[in-house]
This record gives sequence, structure tokens and C-alpha cells, in this order.
Amino acid sequence: MKIIAVAMTKGGVGKTTTAVNLSHGLALQGFRVLLVDADTQGQCAKALGTEFDLTLTEVLEGTAPVVEALTKARPNLDLIAADHHLSRAALTIARREQDGHRVLAEALAPVRDRYDYIVIDAAPGFDAIAVNVLGCAHDVVAPAALTPAAMAGVLDFVRHVGSVGRHNANLNLRFLLPTFLDQRARQSGEMLSQLRERFGSKMCAPIRVNVDLAESFGCQQSIFEYAPRSRGAEDYQRFIAQVLVDSPANAAGAEPKCMAV
Repeated sequence: MKIIAVAMTKGGVGKTTTAVNLSHGLALQGFRVLLVDADTQGQCAKALGTEFDLTLTEVLEGTAPVVEALTKARPNLDLIAADHHLSRAALTIARREQDGHRVLAEALAPVRDRYDYIVIDAAPGFDAIAVNVLGCAHDVVAPAALTPAAMAGVLDFVRHVGSVGRHNANLNLRFLLPTFLDQRARQSGEMLSQLRERFGSKMCAPIRVNVDLAESFGCQQSIFEYAPRSRGAEDYQRFIAQVLVDSPANAAGAEPKCMAV
């Protein structure tokens, strides 16, 4: 079982789009996946059109067991949703005198064996919930929008991951995922080159600007449901293939299937 955090300190970089499509793409390949929304905006449930009763807030505050917060989103894909009340849980965690960074890991422990992958959509910033997400993750996927502010934001995030790594020896900033590549804009290409020069083997092939990705959210579908032959589906399928390379989940007994696009 592997826990993947989709995280970046800056918002508006395609973080939730990546978390949702990564999760559903893995589920379509036959893996058992749990998507955890750790952002007060609660966009994951909206993106998948999933109704829910309990949220991550109740789980972190200890008022409901994690198993009761699981919601079936798609075949092989469960969701723990979030809403604006998650900020209350962040304050509660911040007040803990010991092991505050372990609350999420402890909360998820009872269901870890049910899944091949747990994908966590982290909120931007450095609050207690964001620290908890990195505190329990194995791999980090860092979406980086190809804008002038991207490099400074990414370097800031790398430092943040390094600081949390002192508490989580398993934490690995594994993938830097460039998003919003506009092949018509010279600046977009220049930013991509700078990121490649700085991060080398951690770089993934970019996610291109694609209107279908935005429209799929409004239709409460993943890109693989809304436009399976689109550039967005092609880009995310390529990214998922990279995630699966040398993944422990491949050896966990799951039988991956081909994804129709």
C-alpha cells in the first residue's frame, strides 16, 4: 500500500484535478483506491458528484471512526470528503502538545490494508492539516503551473517537504508535474525548461491546457469519463503510467487492466 500526497503550497495549480484523475485512473486499472480530501474547499466530492454524510473533520476530531466516513465514489474508488469545517480540525490538531503531525496517519491506520493506494488532496499552505498529509505520505506529487511564479513556489515547497521529512523518513518528493502547458506561449515553454533543468529526473511529462479538464469538473466526472480520447485523458494516462513504474502496489496482488481511451 502506498500513500501519495498531491500537494503544493500555491493554489490554482491543478492539484485537485490531478488528485481526482490520478485516483480514478488507478481505480480503472483495477487498483483499490482511497481518495482523501484534506482541503477545506471540499472539491473532490464536487468533482466526482459524490454525496456524503461524514467528513475528514469528524475522523480527525475522533467523533467518528474512519470506516464510517468512507463513501463509494466509483468502482474500486472510495472517498473521504471534506468541507469548510476542516479548519476546525486544523486548530484542534495545532493545539496538541505531542505528535500533532501524526493525527492523520493514526486516523487512516484502520483502513490502510483495504487499499493499494491512498491519494490525498492537500490544501495549499502550511497549516496543521497540510503538515499531517506530508507526515503520513510516502510519495509527493507536486503540480506546478507553468507561470512566472512557479519556480519560487516550487522551491518554497521543496523546503517545506524537507522540514516535514525530519518527522517522516519515508517521505519522498517523487514527482514534479508541470500543469497548464500552453504550447502557443513562449513563456510556458521557458518555465518548463527551467523546471527540467532544476529538477531533472523528478519531472513528469506536462499536462497541457485542455478545456475538457475544466468541463469535466462541472459535469462531475473524471477526464476518463467525460472525454476519454482528449488530450487531458492522454496526459493523465501517461502520468499514471509513470506513477506505476516500480510501484509496490504492483506487487501487492492487484491485477492492473488496460485503460480504454
